[in-house]
Amino acid sequence: MIPDLNKCFILFVVWSFLSTILLSDEPVRSSWKSFDSSHFPFSKWPSKEKPNPNAVLIGVHGFSGAASDFNNLGAHLSNQGVSLYAYELRGQGNDPEESSVGDIASVDHWYKDLNSFIKKVHKETPEVPIFLYGESLGSLIVMHGFPYLDDSIREKIKGVIYASPLIALPGELPPVKNFIVRIAMFLFPKMKISIRSLASNQNTKVTSDTDHWEQMAKTPHFVPKYTLRTLGSIEALVYSSKEAGPKISKPTLILYPGKDVFTRPDQVDEFFGILKFKDKTKHLFKESHHLLAFDKEKNELFNIVEKWVKDRS
Repeated sequence: MIPDLNKCFILFVVWSFLSTILLSDEPVRSSWKSFDSSHFPFSKWPSKEKPNPNAVLIGVHGFSGAASDFNNLGAHLSNQGVSLYAYELRGQGNDPEESSVGDIASVDHWYKDLNSFIKKVHKETPEVPIFLYGESLGSLIVMHGFPYLDDSIREKIKGVIYASPLIALPGELPPVKNFIVRIAMFLFPKMKISIRSLASNQNTKVTSDTDHWEQMAKTPHFVPKYTLRTLGSIEALVYSSKEAGPKISKPTLILYPGKDVFTRPDQVDEFFGILKFKDKTKHLFKESHHLLAFDKEKNELFNIVEKWVKDRS
């Protein structure tokens, strides 16, 4: 019997396509619909070990960041039987709605987006344990957004990871500048200002080899200006993190750098000390800066995350 050459060709094309996805470290990119029918891009690093992963990690990126910030971690975990999903935050540089970039009307939108995305991932992998990984601002969204998740969703989450958690700020503005900004926040909440104009002249390295502003200038998702209400909302999340963190009764892993441009190690240690859940772990990367997954101790970080997740799956 002569084989159907058309069918053979189609099977070959399909297999070639699947092989490219499974063997590549590049993520699968798609979009999803949130609670208000807004569509946002997301990236997925599927487990290469077997069709169903041992666990799923949901990444929430940081301020002026993107899902691509999880490229290194996602590539590592996908080779270890763990899938990683990361979505683009509303109001950040990869928000498809250009008018929304640099603004968030309410932090509740971030929480509802998180809830919607977890539900979407859970629908894909209904029997797989889920872990949340928040980086920098993402750690605040996970922390403060956790109580807003559906009860059924909270039950599926087996642990939370905070990487370079933004639970303190490096310092206050000079009194006059601070007063002007506070008045402007009240009178002109939608006014956008340059982040760099508010920054001090302190060290701004985010890895051993890169400066924050130099790195941001190279990234297509960099947001140069934010509305005052967005900056005020983030500040409020930072200062209320000590109230929010202890309320989460889930295994918690904190990964923090010794040379962070934002939060000092002793401030993270203090935050860790007030967490009430017994299963809590912290790891200091003494030689690293804010972007842990891209700095010199990244391989150690990947191995710690992998083991911690697998031990709780």
